[in-house]
Amino acid sequence: MTSCPVARALAAVPRRRLPPAERRAQIIEAATALLGEGGIERLSMRNIARRVGITQAAIYQHFVDKEAILFAIAEGFFNHLIEDTQRVEREVADPVERLRRSMRNYVENGLAHPDEYRLVFMTHAPGLKRQGAHRPIPGDTEIQPTKGQIAYGHMQDQVRELVASGLLREGDPEVIAEAIWAAGHGIVALLITHVDFPWSKDKLFDTQMDMLFKGLLPEGSPSRKTPG
Repeated sequence: MTSCPVARALAAVPRRRLPPAERRAQIIEAATALLGEGGIERLSMRNIARRVGITQAAIYQHFVDKEAILFAIAEGFFNHLIEDTQRVEREVADPVERLRRSMRNYVENGLAHPDEYRLVFMTHAPGLKRQGAHRPIPGDTEIQPTKGQIAYGHMQDQVRELVASGLLREGDPEVIAEAIWAAGHGIVALLITHVDFPWSKDKLFDTQMDMLFKGLLPEGSPSRKTPG
């Protein structure tokens, strides 16, 4: 059967060979879009290849498997977070306000990239075990830390500095950092999961952070009396 003229014309157009970095970015973009449309269940090498317009075999030239694509998506999310955190560290001198601003950036990044956030923190994907871990996994032979561990490390360093200088109450800095992260995660998870609820995002964040920080700050701290 003869194909239609349009199909023949499209078939006759040579497919442009993209540079590896551009093709890799294209694959990640397609995979992220599929995650948003149907979750991880919809994400397959076949669907990614169809979305990009290449063969499945071509994907394996850039990623060894689907888990490697998921890992790359997660790394991209944390890259944005690290860049924003470093900007706050440069711009904000007060260490307590710097930590508060860093947490606001965490929430804003999660809300701006809900599909990636669900993948990293709200999806059971064995291939993302290392990326979702804020500490090295026992028995992990990888030396290079993930972007997720680097991003979390920035907050850990801020908390350690505050505890050591007496700007936060005495306590285990690791547990305090986890408690602060858990508060931020709770806000993001609620807002991206229950989108129809009439949340007041800014008031919710400020109230949550006020409650948290006023509990962590020593009595008499100026930061207890001044909103962030």
